[in-house]
Amino acid sequence: MHRRTVLKAIAAAVAMGSAGVARAGEAAYPSKPIRLIVPYPPGGVTDVAGRLAGEILSKKFGQPVVVENRPGANGMIGSQHVAAAPPDGYTLLLNGLGGMVLPMATVTGLPLDMSRAFTPIGQMAEFINVLIVRADSPIRSVDDLIAAARARGKDGLNYGSNGIGTSVHLTTAFFAQRTGTELLHVPYKGSGEMLIDVVNGNLDFSFSNLPPVMGLIRKGSIRALAVTSSYRSKQLPDVPTMAEQGVADFDVTSWLGLYGPAGLPPAVVQALSAALQEGMGQAASRETLSAAGFEPKSSSADAFAELNRAELARWKQVAGRANVSLKFGA
Repeated sequence: MHRRTVLKAIAAAVAMGSAGVARAGEAAYPSKPIRLIVPYPPGGVTDVAGRLAGEILSKKFGQPVVVENRPGANGMIGSQHVAAAPPDGYTLLLNGLGGMVLPMATVTGLPLDMSRAFTPIGQMAEFINVLIVRADSPIRSVDDLIAAARARGKDGLNYGSNGIGTSVHLTTAFFAQRTGTELLHVPYKGSGEMLIDVVNGNLDFSFSNLPPVMGLIRKGSIRALAVTSSYRSKQLPDVPTMAEQGVADFDVTSWLGLYGPAGLPPAVVQALSAALQEGMGQAASRETLSAAGFEPKSSSADAFAELNRAELARWKQVAGRANVSLKFGA
């Protein structure tokens, strides 16, 4: 009796093992190097997260993960490359709100339907936006800003962004909608020029992603009035949230995560998602992201897919109300 039980157990184990190999295409995943595409130039915050993701996956799977930067067309060139790759888990994409969601909310004529061309695998991090003014501005709180904007009337306070349809632009449009204020948008080609004009007082205020302005805040060149997340930032613990200053339902973060091509097998998605979450649970990974200005935040594939859906619905509504519309390639 005991012998029969043992033989049944062995047979079941062999059957399960054979089924697993069949599902993986006769080889355990991954059985060769993985390519991870970062659709932006080297050295930026997305690149930092991409290289960390590569390290996490390589360590977990014992296979090389080659990080390739393929910038161009606001991330579209690299994204198209991954969308066209075989859905086998060997070509992945590191992208986020600015490349996967905001173009769908603001740009017509995109060469890809980002919501259908990719399989979400898991979130890695988010970073907040921060409301900033010049160091000697008389505006010292969100209430001051709202009062000044209403006093200015239709002329509006002016603010900058790093381009039409970016997270900074839409965050400010959302702020105007939530507070009933009229604001004058001054778009720049990049955040560097915009921040110079905040420091010099040529702009009344601006929102900015946190990583590029941390140095200016610490030097005292600009003053941070609020963070846009629902929680206070570890990097700016003394700066209150928008909600703490009376702007309800204002929770805005930019975020990054890992994607594969559409049709990625569920077993591969699960393997990658589990590896990413395990790696993000390590103190060293979290410290790397925090040092770059991120708030480490990992999630399952299902939760990340839901985040993508919810954010697309929200930002489509904000962009529509603000009449923000661009044509791809124009």
